[in-house]
Amino acid sequence: MKNDKKKPTPKSKNQHVKINSKLIENEEWLTTEQVIEHLNISRSTLSRMRKKKQILFVKIGSSPMYPKSLLNKMLQLKSLRNYNREDPNTI
Repeated sequence: MKNDKKKPTPKSKNQHVKINSKLIENEEWLTTEQVIEHLNISRSTLSRMRKKKQILFVKIGSSPMYPKSLLNKMLQLKSLRNYNREDPNTI
């Protein structure tokens, strides 16, 4: 007797996202080298962040490009989290 259960089909990793063009109209896009310098991280750290989906990027051809405003926002949020972890009695 054969197993008649169908295997679930995997979802595509390439999900399309609709983006309002007004949101990115004046966006500054950074290359990998620029992000490494901007965030003061290594190439391997940036690669790891991409793989773990901790950083937003768009591939144009084979080159990943990063929106600078969202990188800055990410830094601000991380700074706030770090600040909130510190001793509340310190200034």
